Amino acid sequence: MILVLGGTSTTHQIVAELGNQPLIISVATDYGQREFSARYPGRVLHTRFSAESLAHFITGQDITRIIDTTHPHAREISAIARTVAAQQSIPYEDRIRPVAELAAQPGIITCQSAAEAATYLLGSPHQRILFTTGSNTIPHFAPLATRGYARVLPFEDSIAKCVAAGFERSRIIAQQGPFSTDFNLALCREYRIDCLVTKNSGAGSGFDEKREACLELGIEMVVVG
Repeated sequence: MILVLGGTSTTHQIVAELGNQPLIISVATDYGQREFSARYPGRVLHTRFSAESLAHFITGQDITRIIDTTHPHAREISAIARTVAAQQSIPYEDRIRPVAELAAQPGIITCQSAAEAATYLLGSPHQRILFTTGSNTIPHFAPLATRGYARVLPFEDSIAKCVAAGFERSRIIAQQGPFSTDFNLALCREYRIDCLVTKNSGAGSGFDEKREACLELGIEMVVVG
């Protein structure tokens, strides 16, 4: 049995490559459970593994290989999987999509965390910020709730996190991607965005399309990760 640590577009690619081989896809979010269970019924496990629970799962399910297709920023589970696989003497395969190289690019500010990005933005002149880093990071941007818009998945829990962080509902854009460059251009123009905040999530994540829109409009981009 193969364990695919998933929840990204890369996961679909790997599952297609594996064909009819026996596998289990683990996802850590409610959104991942909804999306992947609909496409791969009976093959999806919704859980957040600890080292101990992963070791028990490998033994109990006779896992012979781990393929990691998690988000580039899901560093904790990747580290756990790499360590536990070595302890269990089974192969660990890193298929995480690479992130973009952003060194010394004009108009791009890089930050190590959402908290660092919030600190930078609080001292910036930006007044119409588009936050696209996901609802789990929104609490970090609570002090900026009146200076921006949150684009999050159209689920009640995502919207609730934005409201709890102080975003008025008129400042919550609930949409599900992927978004094209043209769509991002139109959205930024409509809301007169002067700064876009995103994660460095790599090719196929929508990052390139956001970067292209920012470059065309001359909008500063703040990249987390």
